Amino acid sequence: MDENKLYENVGNYTKYKVVEILISKYKDVTLDNLNLIEQLADDIMDTLSICGMKYYQELNGEFGDKQKNNSMD
Repeated sequence: MDENKLYENVGNYTKYKVVEILISKYKDVTLDNLNLIEQLADDIMDTLSICGMKYYQELNGEFGDKQKNNSMD
């Protein structure tokens, strides 16, 4: 897969999932206390983790070979 296309796919999917969580859990919530803001941050971190796992194999193939080659130099 073209490197730029992969980055675009990862970015678009991640943005979609973050917006999805914001709409589903926070559309009617006023973030006016620290506990809600902390929960939002936790939800976003969880979403980023899920997105990372989804693309891990593709990204590892993209970067893993480069890192192995660079460490051999």
